[in-house]
Formats: sequence, structure tokens, C-alpha cells
Amino acid sequence: MFYFSYHSSAMERFASESEALAHTLAEVLAEKLERKSNFFKENCVRNTCYVRMNRYPPCPKPSEVYGLMPHTDSDFLTILYQDQVGGLQLIKDNRWVAVKPNPRALIINIGDLFQVIKLNS
Repeated sequence: MFYFSYHSSAMERFASESEALAHTLAEVLAEKLERKSNFFKENCVRNTCYVRMNRYPPCPKPSEVYGLMPHTDSDFLTILYQDQVGGLQLIKDNRWVAVKPNPRALIINIGDLFQVIKLNS
């Protein structure tokens, strides 16, 4: 179990800033879908947003690691920061391509829930 009491204010600030960014992105996406900009504010409330921190240290025997099964992102919107280890891949032209980590960038992933909203608009 991890305790973040020492860094709780930094984590809270990070979560708050990420939430604000997500709402701004949702408003832009809503505008592009010609929806009321308050649609996402009304439906994407605080208890539906969460911060997840994953750490995948480099494996000393990468040939013995299978990783995750190919999958889609079932969430609405994901804001991702990669460290220097990387590991994120996407499909382009039916091939898996590694996404090179950029310490000065965030990756914004539109997930399955957004696709459902997009298709039904």
C-alpha cells in the first residue's frame, strides 16, 4: 500500500490541474461535435474522473515479457504522460508502432466512450 501524505498537496494539485485540462478538452470536443458546451460539464463530474499512476520499470529480460493484450481505451478521455521508459504503442497501417516518449508533451487519447457519444450525435 502506498501513502501519499507527504506529497498529498502535490498530488491534489496534479489531479485538479488534470481535471481542469480534461474539462477544457471536453468543451473543445463538444464544440467540434456541435453540442452544447455544457454537455460534458453536466455529465463528466468529479466522481467520474480519477488519477491512475502506473509504473512499469524496465525488465532485465524483455524477451520473456508479454505485456498487455491489445486493447482499446474504454474510458472517455485519457491524459497520459510517459516517462523515458515508454512502452505505449498504437496501431498504424495495421502495425504496432511505439510512441516515442516526449517529456514535454502529454498524450490525449480519445476512448471508446467518446466514440459512442460521437456516433450518437
